[in-house]
Amino acid sequence: MAQAALGAAGLHFDELNKLRVLDPEVSRQTAQLREECGVFLEKIAEFQKIVGSLIELVDQLAKAAESEKMKVLCN
Repeated sequence: MAQAALGAAGLHFDELNKLRVLDPEVSRQTAQLREECGVFLEKIAEFQKIVGSLIELVDQLAKAAESEKMKVLCN
């Protein structure tokens, strides 16, 4: 009965019997989202690294192509 009254007021007890303002299910979902966001950020960082390498490679190829064009025009 006391827990129902506290629940109606938006207060909950966690597994350690500590009084919490946040519903335990919402707290669990928040922790899961935090973990998923960390994984997402790691993947984004890896993607940026790969794209950076690709941009460097394309830039080198463009310079090489420009150099070859200049050689052809000078001959």
